[in-house]
Amino acid sequence: MSERILTTGPHTALADDIRDHGYAILQTRIERVPAQYRAARCTDISGCDQAATLLTLAAAEVIDEGDSAAGLRFARRGGNILRVPVCDEHRIEASHDLYYVLTERTRPDGIRAFDMPGLHLDWS
Repeated sequence: MSERILTTGPHTALADDIRDHGYAILQTRIERVPAQYRAARCTDISGCDQAATLLTLAAAEVIDEGDSAAGLRFARRGGNILRVPVCDEHRIEASHDLYYVLTERTRPDGIRAFDMPGLHLDWS
């Protein structure tokens, strides 16, 4: 299993993954995202019926905003942010599933999954 990194400060490792793999995979708690991106149930393909507690996203770009601040541009399709809402049990599979949707390849061993539990993200 690839390592998981708790991301609270500068986004250097995130930018490295975007440069090396095309995307950085990250997860945040479902309550930290706008209502339009929340899902009532886990979307794992196994048919899980648990409430979604996490949202898995792909960052396509880190935007340097100066003063140790950075913004993220998320991967989109048809204008919508690509996302996979999941329960805690399926958090690992979600990052692999999302990477496959984006690239039609299995997620390489070198790409990490970033945890962003305490960050409030700009969704504009």
